[in-house]
Amino acid sequence: VESAEVFEASLRHDDIVTNSRIGNAAEVANLNQLSKRLASVNANISAARDGRDTVSMELEGILGEIAAAIREMSPALPENWSLPKLEVWLERRNKALESLAAVKKVDYDIREAEQDGEKIRRKLIDAANVTGIDIEAEASADTLISVLQTVLDRETELRALRSEVAERKRNVKARERRVTRARDMEQIWNENWAGSCANCWLGEEGSIPTVPAIREVLKALDELGPLIEKRASLVDRIQQMKSNQRRFLTEVEALARVLEMDVKAPPLDLAAQFTKAVEKARAAEAAREVALKRLKDAEMRKQSIAEIKEIHDRRKTEMIGHFNVDSLGEVDTKLRDLERRHELQDQAATAEQDILDALGVASIDMAEEVLDNLDRNVVEIKIAQLEGRFEDQDKRSHELFSERSKASDRLEAVGGDDAVARIDERRRTTLLEIEEGAERYLRLRLGVAAAEQALRIYRDQHRSSMMTRASKAFKTISRDAYKGLTTQPDKDSEVLIAVGANDSSKIASELSRGTRFQLYLALRVAGYQEFAQSRKPVPFIADDIMETFDDFRAEEAFKLLAEMAGVGQVIYLTHHQHLCDIAQTVCPEVRVHELVVN
Repeated sequence: VESAEVFEASLRHDDIVTNSRIGNAAEVANLNQLSKRLASVNANISAARDGRDTVSMELEGILGEIAAAIREMSPALPENWSLPKLEVWLERRNKALESLAAVKKVDYDIREAEQDGEKIRRKLIDAANVTGIDIEAEASADTLISVLQTVLDRETELRALRSEVAERKRNVKARERRVTRARDMEQIWNENWAGSCANCWLGEEGSIPTVPAIREVLKALDELGPLIEKRASLVDRIQQMKSNQRRFLTEVEALARVLEMDVKAPPLDLAAQFTKAVEKARAAEAAREVALKRLKDAEMRKQSIAEIKEIHDRRKTEMIGHFNVDSLGEVDTKLRDLERRHELQDQAATAEQDILDALGVASIDMAEEVLDNLDRNVVEIKIAQLEGRFEDQDKRSHELFSERSKASDRLEAVGGDDAVARIDERRRTTLLEIEEGAERYLRLRLGVAAAEQALRIYRDQHRSSMMTRASKAFKTISRDAYKGLTTQPDKDSEVLIAVGANDSSKIASELSRGTRFQLYLALRVAGYQEFAQSRKPVPFIADDIMETFDDFRAEEAFKLLAEMAGVGQVIYLTHHQHLCDIAQTVCPEVRVHELVVN
């Protein structure tokens, strides 16, 4: 114990020294990095100032070019217009020209449509006169279309009726031919039936029986055979039951003499007494085993609790001595004070870092120096300048809003036809709807594509290692009957395929029940290994999955479970004793627990 305490104190001292050295190294590296950042920021400031002067000169030249271009466009426009205003004016001019062109095109289309309508109306009148239909020369196009459509409908109906009459006549002739053929075949069948009955026992009485009567006779013959077989089976069963009854009576009387019971009692009562005695003995044996196990578990828990209490008492003494207090409650208070101290230190470090980031300095001393050297008058002057600029900008925004309101009033005051405006409004609305629909469609398509791509990438990243483990486990469990697993695309999913030793392939649903259980266990083993590789392992529980395995495949499966037990806990539940024997042979370290249900 003394050497362990000395070793623990030495390790704590070594940890403190190591942490201090690492902390100082980080501060030195941070200081060097901040010095480099300061030099880089100063260089960037100098370059930005030079660029600002150059850009100012270029801006003056561009403004002059803009003013010249405005004068060339229209002398009535102000030369000091900004680019946004000029772009808005040009956009409105283009829209006005487009609207004027659209109006002219609509007028031209209307005139063309009227001329085409008049030509069509004249052609319809001429066609009606040719067919003998009397129509006025001044009749409208709608009237012409209605009259001619009525005539066409009547003609179409007449044609359909003529075609239906011809089809009905053809059907009548075909049915007459079929009736004649059926009568001839019926006569031939009757002659053959009479000849067949006359040559057998059915015609012994000199009359020809009808088909329904013969059908009933054959049906009765079919039912008579199974009844005879059933009668013979019942007689045999009765004889066997009487023989079993005699043997049962002999064995019960012999067992009653051995147990010194009343031999003259009814056999069924004796059998019930035997069953109750056996159940009572088994219950007593099971209760004894449960009591022994509970006693053993209680002794183990008692020993474990004593060890834990000893550890807690030793730890309690160390903590009370470390904090120089009298109870664990005071130790808890000290620990809470330490947590509060760490929280305050973290808050102070965060505030210090915010100050350093805001002032762009390397240490808090430099920040204090900057704040001390800061001229309050200069700051107040800058604040006053910014307030003045804010008032000017606010006034300017009010003036611009007033100008916009006046322009809107002048626009609304303009009279005349609003067809162009309505057309332009519908066009804008349609374009906006198309744009919104396209954006919504693109967002949905991109979202679906991103989700599919993410799922595909996740499967590709995790499938390779997991498929390799599952193939190896499946090959081991099947004792090389299958050499691995693979997948095959199927619409929006994938199908698992087992590859045989002879390169044959079967999908999972085509495998036998036992092979599917082997495949399921291989996939679970691979999934557990994949999970345990990146996370804390959880218990692996399997419930009688080897029920359909033979002894050789059960051995291979228990070898895999023994390997899994190296990284986590494996629990296998079974009702078969031979599986417990195989597990103890393959893995001598296995622990077998027998669960007794009362």
